[in-house]
Amino acid sequence: MPSRRRFTGLCSGGALGALAALTPGSAATAASRTHFRAIVVGSGFGGSVAALRLGEAGVDTLVLERGREWPTSPTRAVFGSQERVRGSMFWFRSVARWPGILLPVPVRPQPGLAEVSEQPHLDILCAAAVGGGSVLYTGATVAPPRPCFASLYPPGLSYDEFATRWFPRAVAGLGATVMPPDIYASPPFTHSRLWDRQMRRAGHMPSPAPSTFDWDVLRAESRGTVRPSATAGETDFGCSNGAKKSLTRTYLPRALSTGRVQLRPLHEVRTIHRRRHGGYALEVRRLAPSGATVDTDEYTCDLLFVCAGTLNTNRLLVAARDRGDLPGLPAAVGTGFGTNGDQIGVRSTLLDRTGPSQGAPCASTCFISHAYPQPARVENWQWLGAHGLPLLFTLLLTVDHDNRGRFVHQRGSDSVRLADWTPAKQQPSAHTLARYQADVLAANPGLVTVALNYPAPFTSHPLGGCVIGQCTDLEGRVEGSPGLYVLDGSLIPGNVGGANPSLTITALAERAMARIVAAGG
Repeated sequence: MPSRRRFTGLCSGGALGALAALTPGSAATAASRTHFRAIVVGSGFGGSVAALRLGEAGVDTLVLERGREWPTSPTRAVFGSQERVRGSMFWFRSVARWPGILLPVPVRPQPGLAEVSEQPHLDILCAAAVGGGSVLYTGATVAPPRPCFASLYPPGLSYDEFATRWFPRAVAGLGATVMPPDIYASPPFTHSRLWDRQMRRAGHMPSPAPSTFDWDVLRAESRGTVRPSATAGETDFGCSNGAKKSLTRTYLPRALSTGRVQLRPLHEVRTIHRRRHGGYALEVRRLAPSGATVDTDEYTCDLLFVCAGTLNTNRLLVAARDRGDLPGLPAAVGTGFGTNGDQIGVRSTLLDRTGPSQGAPCASTCFISHAYPQPARVENWQWLGAHGLPLLFTLLLTVDHDNRGRFVHQRGSDSVRLADWTPAKQQPSAHTLARYQADVLAANPGLVTVALNYPAPFTSHPLGGCVIGQCTDLEGRVEGSPGLYVLDGSLIPGNVGGANPSLTITALAERAMARIVAAGG
């Protein structure tokens, strides 16, 4: 990262030129200011990277996040869970809906942690919190294999460059490490050791999965000095004892410490339009913790980084293009959506114990390149409600080049919905899961397959819609809209390539921001 003096010199005359020093003034003035040099929409993986690198470069930056900032506590269950359902778990829902919640529990609508968007033939699960998906995810920090990366991404994105520079930078920034031997050997990870043994019997060789869990907190859980969370299987709605290294512990504090970045939670961006003389204006709804609208304000900026996550970035940009608010957006915006080939497999072991609880961190992973209809990564997963039940869970992520949907603007309701998505588009990954399960069952006597009974197909890895190399250049600059950038999962062409998205999103954002800063925009 260039020093601020060098960056200012490179920027003169460019899109990031003429940087004005931030004058904080009074606290009230700082809190009420609505024009910033740069605005970042969203505080997930891409948004947090953008905020940090802008702050380091001396750019006056505001991060707008629709969700709340959640506290941590060594003893209190701040978050709900599949076993303690609360309204605060969901983004304005009246009935709980999530994998593992089997009954339609009524809840009070409010600005909660996770949005469940019921699209045709697919539930899309996404975050609504400071820290974005890092609060909800299960910490697996895995890179796609070289051939899969090369088959999905534009030629200008060199895998060698990512492997030697951007993936390691992202791993370091996220604080990912593999599970230590003492954690792996502990009772809550009996299920992980059993999963690994079954994999080896089937001829697959699992390897440790880098993860963003804090192993010292897990050790404290085992000693009884903090409330059991990660070792009890909590992860989908956060670990309030700090067991997870979310972005609120890594990139975001570093961004705020630059003194150039502000963060405003419970600020939901509703619309974006281009200003007549350059830059962008945003309509922003301010929310109370109860969910009531406090006010609606207009924010303006010269540089806009849309990092709201795949679902909400598409909502904003597709609607803005079709209303005429951003008329220069490419026609391809909204296309190329995919689910990353997500599938969940469950098998029951009749002969082995799985442990008193199933610890949340993913201990092991394996990429299987040629055995099944699609190349696939499998990961040792868990279920909060297992409580000693003889069940083992696998997350399977296929390399799918073909099955895509698109987001469309519905003028009558002024909403953006997923179109062209059918159950058939998930059948190739479902067939791959079935073949994998059959292989493991054949090699391990005493296993049976168990069906999941969630109300609808779902994905927690929605990707695409503003695909890199099609709607943007290789640094996320949106074609036809100077000063507009996208840096989140919507850049990825519907499929990471046999990996969880978090590492690749972070690495793409790190590469993009380094080049944006070096080029002055």
